[in-house]
Amino acid sequence: MSEKENQVGAAELEFETLNEQEHHSHEHHHHHHKHRSKVKPVMYTVMAFFLSLVLFLLSGCMVLYFSIFSKDYMINTMKSIGYSDMVRSELQVRLEDLVSAGGFDKGFAEKFAAGYDVQKAVEEYITSFYSGESTLIDTTGFKQDLYLAINEYIREKGITVSDSAQSSIAYFVNEAADIYVDQISITFFSTIANYIYKSRTILNITTAVLAVIALVIIAVIYLTNEYKHRRSKYLFYATAGGFLAVLALPCIFFMTNKLKNINLNTRSLYNLFVNYFNGMFSQFYIWAGVLFIISVIVFLLYRRHYLHATA
Repeated sequence: MSEKENQVGAAELEFETLNEQEHHSHEHHHHHHKHRSKVKPVMYTVMAFFLSLVLFLLSGCMVLYFSIFSKDYMINTMKSIGYSDMVRSELQVRLEDLVSAGGFDKGFAEKFAAGYDVQKAVEEYITSFYSGESTLIDTTGFKQDLYLAINEYIREKGITVSDSAQSSIAYFVNEAADIYVDQISITFFSTIANYIYKSRTILNITTAVLAVIALVIIAVIYLTNEYKHRRSKYLFYATAGGFLAVLALPCIFFMTNKLKNINLNTRSLYNLFVNYFNGMFSQFYIWAGVLFIISVIVFLLYRRHYLHATA
């Protein structure tokens, strides 16, 4: 074999080696690209899931803020069901039993209960535990008004009050004050009042942290996706998932209807309890509606960008 033929053979061998290396490099690049194309959708779907969870928790925080942590919500619920009138009626019935035993006319209890400002007493009680003050009900004003009513009753009837009668009146007033405390106090709220006051800061911090996490996930989905329709697609997954989760909670609550079996001492307390929690869970529908509107807008953006990308 001549030197020229050897050179040609070597050149051909080098060319084949380069082609083979280029082929392997192309295959490796294709395989790597294919691997990335499979991983990214999974990664964005997981982020969309976490975003939907964060939106669900944010909705829960908003419901808590506007219900359990809101004094106005409690007072408005009381007004909507006529809570003060029910309490006054129940107070009158219990005082009638007491005045009958104390020798007063039955009309005395009716007149006193009708003139007493139960609404003010209830609102002062609610304000006290939302401001972190004592949840013990102050009976000073009630006792003073009752003593005044008794003195007026004695003067109208022309009754002479002996020392023993004075002690009986004092006993009657104390018993009436116990009834008053029992009627005005809200058992389940008195129990959690201090927790509500102390947890307000925790709720604010939790809400802020969740909002930041939501914004970070949205930013990652938006900034790391080259195509607009893909950004919108994963944000739609997140908002739609959040909507379904928020919607499911009140639906389950109302379908199970556990509140009807609750056992409370008075009709007023039962009605307050049921309406309070029904109203609270109904607020989830509002936030579900907000997420639904956002998800529809995001879906329309996705459809628009997708059609533009495939045109």
